[in-house]
Amino acid sequence: MAGSLGQMYITGIWLEAILYGINCVLFCICLFILLGHHGASRKTLLFSSVVQFSLATAHVIISLLELMAAFTTSASAADSYFAEPGGNELFVGGFFVYIVNTFAQELLLIWRLYVIWGRNFKICIIPLILWMLHCSIASIAVSGFIPATATPLTRNVHSYGLAGWGLETGVNLLASGGIAYRLWHAGRRSAILTGRLNYKASFLIIIECGALITTCTAIMFALYAANKPEGLVGVGAATQIATISPLLIIARVGFAMSKRKTVSTATTFSTFPNPLHVNVNKTQDTYEDYPLDGISAGGVGLKDKKETRIAIAA
Repeated sequence: MAGSLGQMYITGIWLEAILYGINCVLFCICLFILLGHHGASRKTLLFSSVVQFSLATAHVIISLLELMAAFTTSASAADSYFAEPGGNELFVGGFFVYIVNTFAQELLLIWRLYVIWGRNFKICIIPLILWMLHCSIASIAVSGFIPATATPLTRNVHSYGLAGWGLETGVNLLASGGIAYRLWHAGRRSAILTGRLNYKASFLIIIECGALITTCTAIMFALYAANKPEGLVGVGAATQIATISPLLIIARVGFAMSKRKTVSTATTFSTFPNPLHVNVNKTQDTYEDYPLDGISAGGVGLKDKKETRIAIAA
């Protein structure tokens, strides 16, 4: 197991690089959507997107520097480099970037929960308490790697790390579940009036993105709980997924809104067509006792027999 640890980290960083490429595309899409949006939440979403993308970029750079430092001499030295990360500034720095990114992702999710429940702070109390506990415990766990003798299975690091990942899973499940329930409940209420389930797309987006980060965290938690240091290999990929999740929500909702506006515009044009130019070439009126002056523009009081020939030019 120790002999293949270096190869596992190469695979993990390779996967992180792929996910970072996806982040770059999503970030550009989100900038395009948010800079063209004038809603009240634009500044908050724009700030959080920039912060998380910056943290994801920083972690990719640190991971590449780790690869260069680990494989400078030999593969066996790389295995030792990753198996004994105590006192390694790059490893500790990368781990701190990871937990700060997850803190930002969870706080943004709690903010979404707060907004979608009509800015009701009470609904956010439990997720906020779990988030603060997660911030404290995860920081202690990462600080445990600062001593040179620390390893991934050191008692304090291991126990606090498991507690931190458990709290992270709890925050994501509670916040995502609360948002999904609100959308589902609102969709059922609106279905009574419209005859169809609204907010279905938004409901599925929240479920998918919540499942994405929760599944990643659960896999690392299970590996680490089994006393396998390979649980830390996925930290780089988890950093990128923590950034992908909120960016994906913005991108998919933005595209859905754009599509809805396009359909709405097309419907408006089909319902209210452009005005047509009317050329009256000849009008022939036949009347008995009433002249044309007595005919109103709306046709009210029409008492004559009229025959009108109109040529319409589009």
